[in-house]
Amino acid sequence: MEVKVEEREGYNVVKPMGELDVYTVPHFRKAMLRLEGDKKHHLIIDLGAVDYIDSTGLGSLIEIYQKVESAGGELAFVCDNPGILKILNLTNLNKVFRLFPNLGKAFQHASISGGYIDEEFFSDSD
Repeated sequence: MEVKVEEREGYNVVKPMGELDVYTVPHFRKAMLRLEGDKKHHLIIDLGAVDYIDSTGLGSLIEIYQKVESAGGELAFVCDNPGILKILNLTNLNKVFRLFPNLGKAFQHASISGGYIDEEFFSDSD
């Protein structure tokens, strides 16, 4: 797994690539802990290059969500992978996380409370 981090428009965009599972989560967490240590709490996590996610990967996303919320930061997720979206829907995390279909929508709506949900887009992943 590779994790790219870049700063854009006041947010740190985190892009994990590959599988987010029990084997790769430690690397992902290490990248996220560096941001936490730098007091960077406005994040967009782009899951567009994640091929697979297991319960450990979901747990790490929930942990990040909780830490950002408790620090008073903002967190948004970008996801256009139907398989990952299906998992987020099945676990009801689509109702907890602020999900966007692409980075453009995330930047456009990130600071708006409640986020952006394209119901038509998500209805195809049932």
